[in-house]
Amino acid sequence: MTSIFCITFIKGNSIGYLTRLCKASKNFNIVTQVAFMKTLSNKPFTPKPAPFPYWKKLCNEINMTFDPTTLRFDENTKVIVVDGPPASGKSKLCEQIAKEFGLLYMPPPVFDEMYINYYGFDVRSLNPKLKDEWRMRDLTDFLRDPDNRGTARIQYGIFMMRMEQYLNALLHVLATGQGVVLNRCIFTEAGYMHAMYNSGYLSKQAVNEFDMMRTDTFNFLLRPHLIIYLDATPETVLERIKKRGNIDEINSKVFTKKFLSDLSIATKERCLSWLSSHSEILIYDWNKESNNMDIINDIENLNLEEEIKQEKFSDWVFVDTNELIDSLEMYHTKNHIYACLEKTTISEIALEMYVSNDAEAAIDKLLSEIESEKYAPKCNPKLDKVPWIIKEKYFILSACRRTPRDFINCDLFKLPC
Repeated sequence: MTSIFCITFIKGNSIGYLTRLCKASKNFNIVTQVAFMKTLSNKPFTPKPAPFPYWKKLCNEINMTFDPTTLRFDENTKVIVVDGPPASGKSKLCEQIAKEFGLLYMPPPVFDEMYINYYGFDVRSLNPKLKDEWRMRDLTDFLRDPDNRGTARIQYGIFMMRMEQYLNALLHVLATGQGVVLNRCIFTEAGYMHAMYNSGYLSKQAVNEFDMMRTDTFNFLLRPHLIIYLDATPETVLERIKKRGNIDEINSKVFTKKFLSDLSIATKERCLSWLSSHSEILIYDWNKESNNMDIINDIENLNLEEEIKQEKFSDWVFVDTNELIDSLEMYHTKNHIYACLEKTTISEIALEMYVSNDAEAAIDKLLSEIESEKYAPKCNPKLDKVPWIIKEKYFILSACRRTPRDFINCDLFKLPC
């Protein structure tokens, strides 16, 4: 296993680089991106084509044959992930990075997105009518009762939400040219899984199945250009959890020094170490209050250039525009990725990760009696002003969330130039 110390640390070395636009090369039939990120205050104005309207048109060869896809890409067409332990200030840093560089910030997915539908109905309100082992659980349930058999299903829900969000992030970057910053991502979820296993909250069989799901799908994903890890000791994290004031977090037996230490070690050794050959990684000592602008300056000084013969960033080098369009279609429909996630054989299935047929039938019966669950959003003849008519197609479909928030902060018509 690659040593964690092989990860690159960058602090304040200001060097200029000759950058290349993401377009077909004269010498090689490839597509590459620009290397050197710039804050909006330092970024020159460059006219670009309008973003491809992936929110109402499917990304495929028919729709994109003559689309100027690569002309939308520039030095800020990057994927950045901010990671770290709980209560480390990830959200605030993500928002500032998005503001400074003109990126889309995708907030971390939460279980409300799975359980609250377009009309505001929360399916968790049906739990009193269900057997305990059939109930729809969320992160609050995990904090209160981590030893419950339903913990594996909670982690499965988080895994699926993060996978779907990352696919949406890649879709947005490639279809619009606007970079994305994420608060954690699917690539570091293994850190939590192994910390949960060490505490006895997940079975070895469940961990093996999650590992297999990653193995079957990660080769299809473009890995982030940059991962920023905010490192802090378990003692510091526990102090910040108390300061944050969430009673469920404070009273939970989950957040112990051992769990937080296991989480830190697993994230670095199982996730960051592997990613270090594909992505730039910055690790900061976050035990004291730090200035986010120092990180902004460090990002500006990073060389994120894709090279044909190097492994780092090689995910983002496309042979030609056909390969780029094929990737876009895969991330848009998600069918191939989901099919790979379901490749498990019967002998490998961790039964605690899934609801039984009886439970599914009972839940479906209850949902069939809820008016707002009878139709797709905006198609309900009793709840919508214009019944039976869909005004515009919408291709950002979710397989596991009723109300995803991935694009909630996105203004598709005012993307930064």
